[in-house]
Amino acid sequence: MIGEAKALEILKKLLTMVEVEQAEAVLLGRASGLTRFANSTIHQNVFERDTVILLRVAKGKKIGVARSNLTDTESLRQLARRAAQIADSQVPNPNFESFANSPRAPKVEAFYEETANCTPVRRAENVKMVIAEAEKLGFLAAGSHSTTADEIAYANSLGTSQYHRSTSAYMNTVVMSPTSSGYADFSSLNIADFDARKIGEKATKICADSQNPREIEEGRYDVVISPEAVDEIMNWLSYIGFGAESFQEGRSFMSGRLGERIMGENISIWDDGLDTKGIPMPFDFEGVPRQRISLIENGVAKNVVYNTITARKEGKQSTGHALPPGEEISALPINIFFGPGEHTIEEMIESLDRGLVVTRFHYINGLLDTRRALFTGMTRDGTFYVENGKVKYPVKNLRFTHSMLDAFSNVEMISKEAHLHLSNWYGANVVPALKIKDFNFSGKTEF
Repeated sequence: MIGEAKALEILKKLLTMVEVEQAEAVLLGRASGLTRFANSTIHQNVFERDTVILLRVAKGKKIGVARSNLTDTESLRQLARRAAQIADSQVPNPNFESFANSPRAPKVEAFYEETANCTPVRRAENVKMVIAEAEKLGFLAAGSHSTTADEIAYANSLGTSQYHRSTSAYMNTVVMSPTSSGYADFSSLNIADFDARKIGEKATKICADSQNPREIEEGRYDVVISPEAVDEIMNWLSYIGFGAESFQEGRSFMSGRLGERIMGENISIWDDGLDTKGIPMPFDFEGVPRQRISLIENGVAKNVVYNTITARKEGKQSTGHALPPGEEISALPINIFFGPGEHTIEEMIESLDRGLVVTRFHYINGLLDTRRALFTGMTRDGTFYVENGKVKYPVKNLRFTHSMLDAFSNVEMISKEAHLHLSNWYGANVVPALKIKDFNFSGKTEF
């Protein structure tokens, strides 16, 4: 971590070297340690420290983007020249007017020294506890454990400047037997919140309970899906529907439907980059302060999120959801919260007359029909058949093909406990478990 003063000094120095009408620069600093394990043995420990600078310049309405991880004076000068040259070769963007002239975003405390200073030995001790739980039943454990310290600084030629730093810790594990597997993960800003033994216990129990699964016919079942499974769905819903670009192009399930009920009245989804129950980031990659944005409110489509360019297409202001310069998508919510309910997962399972409990989804494809949010994917790491409120036996994995608008219109129960799930990129989702009626499973597997 180079700190706020040094980071902004580098960016402002770079801006003085750019001979164009406007420019903005983002500094992304990261120090990250990662421990991987397989076959109940740690096989890799790595540490990476890097600082990346993204420079975006405007020559009229022509935009050029360049990046570098060198911060010496000559490298900064080369970066400035390269961005200007790239701008020269671009087609003018008619929707560009200006970079953001924004006030300072509020400070959000999201940095924990204990996480930033975590040693490989501490991560190894956590991994050891997971492996020990698996070995109690003769199972094997695999997974990863990471600790990260991030900083982001922003400055532009209009005088806007921002800085934020944060930490995060993450662990996932798959515990395996010859005929089954169980999954668990945990995310937190502070590694002091970790209970690695509990993570191992959860994955090991699922693995033990899901041994020798039986075949079950495809069809429609009432389901209880875990927060891990909901997290996978929310990542796709965000990607295909909650950003302004897909909305404006008519590809989103929100397009033309603002103000209409598209999900059940018990569904509320919002984005909030200031909430420390998630992985907060108080401003976006254009230096615009973030704000809480209601996406779905009591089932009604309320808003999508914008950066400066997509906002100006509609005569609006940015909501503070720009992604880094050069990304394929311009704006997305990355701090999703799904409104909790009032039930325990045990109560949800007990309410099933005939249904399934899904531990996890994978291989989701949300591009089948984005207007309907039609998804397909597979169950994984523990699926269970329930009858009269009791888990009867594990079942082999199933493929689902279902509209998430329909699924979220048929949510009968929501857990009162929501879980934090760190994104593979920036931000995180905070989501509960759901009981959904008539979820369509379109195929089955041999495992």
